Amino acid sequence: MPAQPLAASARLRATSKARALWSSRPTWSQTLSRMTNSRRRQHPQLRISPSRILALRLRSKTGWHKKAYRNAFEYGAKQRSGRLPLLLLQAWFARQDIQNEPGLSVPIRSITPSEWSDRFRSLASRGWSKEDVDHWIWILSGDDGDIRVRRLVSTEIPKPLFLVLLLTRSDEKLRKAESLLSLMEYISKHHFDHTSLASSNNIALPDQKVTMTVSQFLVLLRRLVNHVRRTWPRSIVTVARFTMDYIRRMPSETDTSSYQQKCEIFNAALQSFKRPAATKPLLNMEFNWRAQRLLLAMSDNLDEPLIINKASYRAVREVMIGLKKSQTEKAVALRYARSWPPYRQDFDGLDAKRTAEDDYSRSVKAGILAKEAGYSDDHYDQALGALGGVGSNSPTIQTRSLPPREWKGEEQDHNLYSRWAMQVRATRNRQEAWKVFNDVASKTGKTPNFQVYAEMFMKLQARPDPETSNALPGDSRESFPIHHANYSEYELARLSPPTVRELYDQMISRGVKPEGPCLHTLLINADSLEEGARYLRDSDIDASSVEALAIFKQPSYQALWKIPLSVLKSYIQLLCRLQPNRRDRQKLFPDELLRIRHAIKLARVRLKRGSTEGSTFRSAWSIILRTLARPHICVINSTRANNDAEALAISMDVLEALEETAGVDDDAFMYICRTAQKAALSRLSSRESQSGESTRGEVGPLIPNAGKVTSKLKSIFSQLSQIVSVAEIGSKSLPSPEFVHSIGPAHLHTYMRTLAFLEDTAAMKELLQWMLTHREYVDEEAERIEPRGHALVAKTLCAYLAFAAPSLGHEERADLASLMRNGAETASFWRWPTSEEVENYVQSDLRGSSQRLQQRILAGLRDKSRRQENREAATAASV
Repeated sequence: MPAQPLAASARLRATSKARALWSSRPTWSQTLSRMTNSRRRQHPQLRISPSRILALRLRSKTGWHKKAYRNAFEYGAKQRSGRLPLLLLQAWFARQDIQNEPGLSVPIRSITPSEWSDRFRSLASRGWSKEDVDHWIWILSGDDGDIRVRRLVSTEIPKPLFLVLLLTRSDEKLRKAESLLSLMEYISKHHFDHTSLASSNNIALPDQKVTMTVSQFLVLLRRLVNHVRRTWPRSIVTVARFTMDYIRRMPSETDTSSYQQKCEIFNAALQSFKRPAATKPLLNMEFNWRAQRLLLAMSDNLDEPLIINKASYRAVREVMIGLKKSQTEKAVALRYARSWPPYRQDFDGLDAKRTAEDDYSRSVKAGILAKEAGYSDDHYDQALGALGGVGSNSPTIQTRSLPPREWKGEEQDHNLYSRWAMQVRATRNRQEAWKVFNDVASKTGKTPNFQVYAEMFMKLQARPDPETSNALPGDSRESFPIHHANYSEYELARLSPPTVRELYDQMISRGVKPEGPCLHTLLINADSLEEGARYLRDSDIDASSVEALAIFKQPSYQALWKIPLSVLKSYIQLLCRLQPNRRDRQKLFPDELLRIRHAIKLARVRLKRGSTEGSTFRSAWSIILRTLARPHICVINSTRANNDAEALAISMDVLEALEETAGVDDDAFMYICRTAQKAALSRLSSRESQSGESTRGEVGPLIPNAGKVTSKLKSIFSQLSQIVSVAEIGSKSLPSPEFVHSIGPAHLHTYMRTLAFLEDTAAMKELLQWMLTHREYVDEEAERIEPRGHALVAKTLCAYLAFAAPSLGHEERADLASLMRNGAETASFWRWPTSEEVENYVQSDLRGSSQRLQQRILAGLRDKSRRQENREAATAASV
């Protein structure tokens, strides 16, 4: 690491004016050169941006990358303009080992020492020094994005904005939440208000502005949103506060241009915040809404509220349709008849007083506000209205959903299909969907496109809603019961929708190819691999790449790279879904058992370590881990205990691959816990069946390599529950979420039970203490999933008392009781469950796993007590 350039940089900046008056000979030559050359010659318009070339160099970790981007690197090495990024690029080249890159080494070596000296002296006129460039090279030389960001924020010296923007580019890999937060803190401190910074540090700033312009901020905003939606969806609220900070530091609203710029940033942010999270997009949509709501509240509190344009009204509506129904919207949904078209029913006098407008959802009301602001509806607005519960040409049901595809430019007329598709989606079952499918076709005279067919396929393949479910229509993709009313047999037959195969044949005969969501839903729900291969062959995907997907093939990265990641994920999901369950003692064929192993092979090849996709795409691994956690899955022809142990071993290998690429998240943690529980229960049941009775007196772990599994789970939980900290840059000025991952009541309950099966009482106690320490966070997560959340917290406490408490000493019980009493002061459900509640919890396990585990624990404690008594008796006899 080079010496910090603070002193040298300050000296150069302080003497820049003196040098202009009393020039040395080299400086005079440089000044004369600048006077006789135009700015265009000093800063010519280059074919490739130097910042872009720097970004490509940062990506080049292998010889293949350097060869692929060779032309750009050689172009950058040959240029001689005065641009700061270009000087940094060439200085960085000069520090690297480029002997094997002759296209770089020759032009870089041709730069003479005197030319380097002249170029570095020219930096003084812009307030920078050679030491600054050395420092920037040190920043760029970090091994990964997190290290580079940590180096960037390690000093208070302002850096040029191109360097800051370079480290926030979308293809940068930022694994740590601290990196994103420290970046925002640093930028807010150093690039939002350079005047206050200069006065506080008593130094002269570079005349190359470090204050971020509106265009630069908009670029930064898009990149930050891209990062947070991939790694830390909750921090989209922090990005909103960051945006508000920038807007507030802009000049007064009395300046017309400033007001327009504020409106530009305000609307760009509202539209950026509509982008769904990469994982659990619907579940995380509430944070998108919080971010938008902060901006809207800020605007309302200004003397002159900012103007919301049409695209921003749409963005707000797109977020609203992804939210759970409010209490009012739930009440409205309950009051609609199940016939088609649905009509509102009045249950009481209050219902009779309500108008049609009173029943509108929040999304529809936002659409009305847009109309009142003077923006007219088009097909896409009508698609959002259909999901909000008010269709344009046919009635719809308010449906929680991600926003539909928006066609733009010359294809804007295709939004007709988006509206049509959403009208099909906003129905309750296949019969209602088929009626809308045909009605719109007859009214418009159009042939459905792949979007419309995709929604109809989803309705045909939707599972029936369980009778015990409390879900309302539109809450999920399940199909609700069909009410036939007084239709005749002929009418019922006429209204009955076709099968998936019949509809697919119709689609192909009309010249519509499966693509996008249509191909995804067909692949995921195919009855066989052969049927899935047919769908792929009928699409526009490269034929050789489709052949490479077959089992017993050895696919190459080049072949799989031609397949879109979303399609590959769907095919992996098909392989996992078709992995068979155990069939008593019947042996399964190898090609059946190898499906999930083939899915793992495809994921390893396509999502290889070091690639951008491997570092960011986690969905395929989650599908594989979820499948291995399936209760009755078969991976080898053997006993249930050996089969579940092998599933756990495969899961641990997959977990290792995931850690090396995209990193483990809360979903993967949950699936590993379930797989470990399953393996332990199978071994426990096997021992009971072999002995013919309870496992009394039996010792030894329930699963192979129990210590390794326990250690891995504890390590993952420690990572997932780590508090976000930015201690390296001082106190935080931007409030942010406490945790990166969503460790909710379901995770806590599953982890507590898993530790019980792994017989790690100490870890169970640590988990309970963590819950009590962070009970406010646990309460918030419980509220997010409403009544079920508090029930799961209570179950977690019951699991602890049932499986860990019997082995605790008196002092440990007293300490925990004290912690629990402190928690009960803030929330009524933070109390110890009664013995009856604990017993009900154990007996309510329909699979009997809780009963078996409790018997094993109590039997072990009795045997331990008996052995202790025998030792004490032997000691007394010897005395």
